[in-house]
Amino acid sequence: MDDQRDQNVMSFMMQLVQEKFGDDTDIDFLNQEAGRLYDIFGDNLVDYFEPMLTEGQKEEFDKLVDQGANQDNLLNYLVDNIPDLETQILQVLVQFREQYLRQQQEA
Repeated sequence: MDDQRDQNVMSFMMQLVQEKFGDDTDIDFLNQEAGRLYDIFGDNLVDYFEPMLTEGQKEEFDKLVDQGANQDNLLNYLVDNIPDLETQILQVLVQFREQYLRQQQEA
């Protein structure tokens, strides 16, 4: 499933992990943590944007979920049905980054 991940977002997550833990972070940890963040971010996006769908779109979206569509397919559906979604995703990504880095300072 990793090969279906958006490489730009995955690259962003890897940079985020390096920013938090340093450039000499173990590659296995880097990949594992970046993958974990990618999945969390995808879930956050779905939760954030699903309420913006019309009732008919929500029904279609729920059918995709019931059919076991993967996270990327769900995100693609949202991109196709919510105007200016990509710009909004960038805003959510910036907030996600700030929250992740803040956790380091509080820990």
